[in-house]
Amino acid sequence: GLATTLLVLLMLWGGVSPRDVFATIRGLPPGAYAAALAMHLFTYCMRALRFHLLVPWPYRPRYPRMLVIAAAHNMASYLLPAKTGEASLVLYLRMHCKVPNAVGLACLLVSRFLDAAALCVGLSIACYWLHRSGRYAALDWLGSMSSILGILAVVFLVLSIRGDLLVRLIATLLRWFRLRRWRLGEMLFVKTNSFALALRSSGRGGRLYFAGLVTIPIWISFFGFYMLLGRAMGLPEHVRFAEATFGASLASMFNLLPLNGAAGLGTQELGWVAGFSQFLGVHADVALASGMGVHLVQLFNIVVFGLVAHLVMGLVPAVVLRSSDNG
Repeated sequence: GLATTLLVLLMLWGGVSPRDVFATIRGLPPGAYAAALAMHLFTYCMRALRFHLLVPWPYRPRYPRMLVIAAAHNMASYLLPAKTGEASLVLYLRMHCKVPNAVGLACLLVSRFLDAAALCVGLSIACYWLHRSGRYAALDWLGSMSSILGILAVVFLVLSIRGDLLVRLIATLLRWFRLRRWRLGEMLFVKTNSFALALRSSGRGGRLYFAGLVTIPIWISFFGFYMLLGRAMGLPEHVRFAEATFGASLASMFNLLPLNGAAGLGTQELGWVAGFSQFLGVHADVALASGMGVHLVQLFNIVVFGLVAHLVMGLVPAVVLRSSDNG
């Protein structure tokens, strides 16, 4: 309800009607959509490859199956409110690939730490570039923001390497409060230890190094997807890759807010308008119409990919699901 109210208020403030948004989508050239679709597919393939790399060898599914699971998980993560669908990856890996919950959760958490580090790096570079360009003199804080984001990127990178230290800190707190005297506390202690071991295992054998390398093209294609569609849907000529990275990064960050509704409607538009209109000088109606148009195209792709993935998971014979295809 909060997200829907936010979206309605944005449309009233920007003077944008649903008819304007659909007119923006109808004006999307087929060639631009085809290129954006190719980028989106590439992002899916790279995300599945990263999950594939982060799962330790004894439990690792074959890549085609991981691609299907990653597509299904992405739809659940995107559609369910407040990112509750993120947990679907752990569930799908356990049900369809017999990956233990701790291993699946470690894979998910490390990948999200890498995403956070890449997002901070991308936004930091964009802030630095825009600051040095001199085109946005009023945004004199961009230089300082670039440095802060660089520090945050290092923090997330360290967490991706040694996230087990954070989990072990929780276990230490359980000891200090002597919660192990109760059955629930003992169970939490055992779970945190197994999760810490799984996190440590995800970074061994060079897996984290290759996963980090795969993260780079993931986010380049992510920002390219937004720039291509945004420009095709009305963003002005002065919006280049740095500006698109800045606006898309804010949209992604706002999408993580606790009031995130179904499919991120409202929150993603808020970040998009804040980035392109409030900071980069794009007219509010143009920013909002393009932001909603891009979001709807993105949502269409995610739902189609996700439905196909769930259909494939449902059609895989049960005998195949029971067989061990790890390796």
